[in-house]
Amino acid sequence: MQKYVIEKKDSGQTVIKFLTRLLKDAPQSLLYKQIRKKNIVLNKKKISGNEKLSEGDELSIFMSDETIDKFKGAINADLSEYLKAYDKYKEPDIVYEDEHIIVLNKPVGVLSQKSKPDDLSANEWLIGFLIKEGSVTAASLKEFTPSVCNRLDRNTGGLLLFGKTLFGTSKISLGLKERTIHKYYKTIVTGEITKEERISGYLNKDEKLNKVFISKEKTDDSVYIETSYKPIRFNKDKNITELEIELITGKPHQIRAHLASINHPIIGDTKYGKKDEVSNLNHQLLYAYKVVFPKYDDYPEISSKTITKSFDDIFNKYF
Repeated sequence: MQKYVIEKKDSGQTVIKFLTRLLKDAPQSLLYKQIRKKNIVLNKKKISGNEKLSEGDELSIFMSDETIDKFKGAINADLSEYLKAYDKYKEPDIVYEDEHIIVLNKPVGVLSQKSKPDDLSANEWLIGFLIKEGSVTAASLKEFTPSVCNRLDRNTGGLLLFGKTLFGTSKISLGLKERTIHKYYKTIVTGEITKEERISGYLNKDEKLNKVFISKEKTDDSVYIETSYKPIRFNKDKNITELEIELITGKPHQIRAHLASINHPIIGDTKYGKKDEVSNLNHQLLYAYKVVFPKYDDYPEISSKTITKSFDDIFNKYF
């Protein structure tokens, strides 16, 4: 028999979901059978399996240690990929970290998540960091794999959100889905923008070109997008404007394509604009510089918290 006291990181999920993560090699039908036979109980009471777990709950599994270990599966997870990513990118620039999440300052040139099986992305990098730190092990990865929760283009730098625990991942994922987590970017565009605006349209993606197109009318394959921006300063000699952008909807290449569609492409962005004489960049000058979290009663560490990363040293080159 084994007992598990539920930690905050595992709270909020159902009993059956916790069990399928813990005993990954056990058929779900067997788990429900053990629940019906009262071989699995919560706080010493019979359950259905659909109960939500809370921090401090005690889950008891009346099975032999050998059987439980068998259903947990092998714990010799191959960590080489994660350690290889850590060795490649070295110590990450972590802007914020607590028990449940990391906010990484992702460098330009690093993928947020894999696009091909052999890629080494920020996702593998941060898991490698946690392995080096000792907070993630081969055994723990069998129960839960930490992951990046939002995406930035390879050549967009800035704040990337990463869930270390199920609790943290769930909070970020829900906040992004419900748009209660607000993400802000800074960029420099060609031309003068004089007033704050919120623009909308419909985005279509061409998979072959890996490029999106903006239209005013909805089509069968299009998705609705909204982008809000306000000018920070204008350089008359270079004819460029620094903008702060709030991403209302978050779609691939949205900011780049949306600004280009109103004739203000981002400097350095040859995919949606053209090679400019202002910079010698071979990528878009776009940075995710600020994240604002909503109020959380059960997560005081980041409740109503604003996290920023200044990129003034880069932007000041152009003003």
